Amino acid sequence: MKRFEIQVLRAAGLTVAKTAAATDVSSRTVERVSAEDPIDDPKQHDEEAKARMGRPSKVSAYRELIESWFESEPELSSIAILERLRLEGYDGGKSAVYDLARRLRPPKFTEGIARFEGLPGEFCQHDFGQVVVRYADGEKERIRFFASRLKYSRMARILLVDDERVETVCRGVVDAYAYFGGAPLVGVFDNPKTIVTERRGHHVTWNETFSSFVVECGFAAHANWPHRPQEKGSVENCVGFAKGSFFKAHRFLDRADLEAKLEQWHQRVNEERPSRATGEIPRQRLLAEAERLSPLGIDPDDYTLRYSRVVRTDGFVEFEGRRYFVGFRSIGQTLTVRVGKDRVLVHEGDATIDHPRIPENGKYSVLPHQREDLLTKTGARPYVKRQFLVDLCPAAAWFVTEIRHRRPDQWEEEVEAIFFLLERHGERAVREALIEAARQGAVGSEYVVAILDGQSSDEVSR
Repeated sequence: MKRFEIQVLRAAGLTVAKTAAATDVSSRTVERVSAEDPIDDPKQHDEEAKARMGRPSKVSAYRELIESWFESEPELSSIAILERLRLEGYDGGKSAVYDLARRLRPPKFTEGIARFEGLPGEFCQHDFGQVVVRYADGEKERIRFFASRLKYSRMARILLVDDERVETVCRGVVDAYAYFGGAPLVGVFDNPKTIVTERRGHHVTWNETFSSFVVECGFAAHANWPHRPQEKGSVENCVGFAKGSFFKAHRFLDRADLEAKLEQWHQRVNEERPSRATGEIPRQRLLAEAERLSPLGIDPDDYTLRYSRVVRTDGFVEFEGRRYFVGFRSIGQTLTVRVGKDRVLVHEGDATIDHPRIPENGKYSVLPHQREDLLTKTGARPYVKRQFLVDLCPAAAWFVTEIRHRRPDQWEEEVEAIFFLLERHGERAVREALIEAARQGAVGSEYVVAILDGQSSDEVSR
């Protein structure tokens, strides 16, 4: 991702020196990375880089020891570390020691804050916030929100969210950039654990799904240094500003009233009120920034996020507690799963399996053309078909249970008949017929047939 950030900044016209300063790497590194092939897949790039790595350095065995020295002596010099390691038995070169010491050394913090203004289209800062609101009836609710602010124009966007997962971050970013009219060069984030899986010095390991999302959108991601207020002051001010000027300054009848007033707040702070930092109305200042914002590389209304999932022994992949059938031939394979708001796309070789994100039964999704694959084991066929029916709804579970006990010798034929109706009429129609049959207390496949044909159970019994 650091390489991708360098490539984005260079492609935008920044000089080698400015890119080196912005990314905190050397000019030689910028020149080398600029000459590399563009990064299309962060995961593949990292895997190829790991494959080229040689055997570990001799000094790597002393990493924890050096970290312990830095905990007690943050200012310990690299040459002193080298001498101590010699006494511990280290017989390698000094360059490896100096490099590791540089990476492990705690950052120095100085008094005071150096403020700076972003250039048009340069930065957008993002962060989560939460606040407890009390409605007019006395009920309280903890509200979570995702705050975004363009640093130059001070355009602000607040999105109400349910959690702080990686998908929520991505959808919050898309919502903000669609609202602003494009993406800046760099999106700045406050080290949320959902998207920053590890940080060692300047090296940030990004969540795989998030890194793919960033590349597809076409902006560079930057994680703030922890406890460095000069890097994240603007967005933290945005979170505090939203709390003070909106959540705590208004009374809300209910959640719907809060959402309506939030839209009015966006209009007021972005379109009408001058920013205290710039003295200008953000929307007017955006006019100088709009041409520097880049179109998103994805469709804001219909995009998917990439995840990796292993196919389980039952032929399903799982996402957020729901299962999506792939097939038994893919058991054990790691497949790419693209998740959208309403669908889950499982990529198996050249084929793509398109599942609804929320299955009709709420538990798992098996497409009609996939059912036969689940029925390959002859002895299990009646039980698999029965399970399909049971999972349709509670009324279906009651109906099948009654069939099993009232007609113990014919239950397989009954299940076969109703499963045939499932194939013919679809899940929704059969579910409604089973609910009606259960309501009438009519047990038998003939009643389900009658209900689907528009007859009453009394007509069937006669």
